[in-house]
Amino acid sequence: MNKKDSSKGLIIYELNEVPPKLLDFYINNFPSSNLSKLITKSKYFITHTKDEGELHPWSTWPTVHRGVSNETHKINFINQDLTIAEKWPPIWEKLAKTKVTIGIFGSLQSFPPYINENTKFYLPDTFSPSPEAYPKDLEAFQKFNLNIVNKNKALPRKFSFYDLKNFAKLLILRHIKFNSILRIILHLIKEAFHVKYRKRRSLMQAILSFDIYEKYLLKNKPEFTTYFTNHVAGMMHRYWDNLFHPKTNSRLSLFNRDSIIEAMDISDRHIGKLLKISESHNYDLLILSSMGQDSIDWKDWVPELFIGNIKKLIKVLNLEINNYKLLPAMHPDLCVECVDKRSKKELEKNINNIKSINGESILPVRYKNQGLKVNISIQRSSITVKSKFIVFKGKKLPLESLGIEVINREKPTGYHIKDGTLMFKGSKLEKIFKNRDKIINTTKIHNIILKFFDIK
Repeated sequence: MNKKDSSKGLIIYELNEVPPKLLDFYINNFPSSNLSKLITKSKYFITHTKDEGELHPWSTWPTVHRGVSNETHKINFINQDLTIAEKWPPIWEKLAKTKVTIGIFGSLQSFPPYINENTKFYLPDTFSPSPEAYPKDLEAFQKFNLNIVNKNKALPRKFSFYDLKNFAKLLILRHIKFNSILRIILHLIKEAFHVKYRKRRSLMQAILSFDIYEKYLLKNKPEFTTYFTNHVAGMMHRYWDNLFHPKTNSRLSLFNRDSIIEAMDISDRHIGKLLKISESHNYDLLILSSMGQDSIDWKDWVPELFIGNIKKLIKVLNLEINNYKLLPAMHPDLCVECVDKRSKKELEKNINNIKSINGESILPVRYKNQGLKVNISIQRSSITVKSKFIVFKGKKLPLESLGIEVINREKPTGYHIKDGTLMFKGSKLEKIFKNRDKIINTTKIHNIILKFFDIK
């Protein structure tokens, strides 16, 4: 596409969980930012999800993509069997079937890759069970990405030779810009001298991934394209109160506060680049969140239990290890794929027998489903953390015998709310959003995208 093209393309920047309160803070305190300039030229809307129950991005984003709430699509956990929602396909599948070219990058619940003659590139989400991507050379990044995310999902850990090998492949493929390489090296130097910088390591993922997205966007120029990022959400979960309800102005508190601002700065730079691309390549730009965050008080927070490998757990349950595979999930969830229905039933039955020494359920099955995957939620238990033991069928066992690790992180202070944000730039979106209410139901975004491409 170029300026001579009569057709408009659409870029969607999926800025996960950014609420009106944070957006207002950022644009007011940084008036020269791209976001502030964008808002002054137009306006922003508030997205509102009608999803019920505990809110999670792996449910609220399918609501955006499929145009129905979680009560209908019933997508409840990462790596769930999505055939349950096949009556409501994601927007990119509908577009590709109507001859709109697509480029998908990291959108949640986007595995497996949807590939037809109109797919320009497709990199599934960062919790995919395998590194499948299109075209094939995107798999080099996904291998690196999946391994880093799975290994560091609770705490930042040391890099392995495998990590460095995969990163070298990205350099050989020229996926990463020189400036980004320097930023990452500088960050790692800071980590070496100041442990606190490990808290910001997840921000590097957004820098890396956007470089690759920008490369494929400019190379392939799909008519519809998405880019998902979770880096701001991660900082808000931990440090919301340091920004909005500080109890101290200590160096650590200020560092935590600035971590949220640094995350927003990264997105602001992304958005600045996308605004330029929109101008030069005839795109409209839509920036949105499927929900938001606000302050939460978790009361008496205790250290968490973490399981990175299920081999010991399966052995204690007296089950056959070859019948089970641990798939990526977001802590404190576990997603276990079973070889058949019988194996699934045995796992669900046995895992419920793991209790604390005072009878609390430690690994309950969270969401029942018709497929072969079991979703387990690791519960926080103060008595288990203190005793370092659990009870299985009346037998007292040390945590390490089940592969359970105790991790101690800062108490999170931000959590999910129904209201997010939506901003845009472009003449076609201007017409579509004209005279709309300030609050937009997230199920309506699906049809807004169809309208953008003149599809009924």
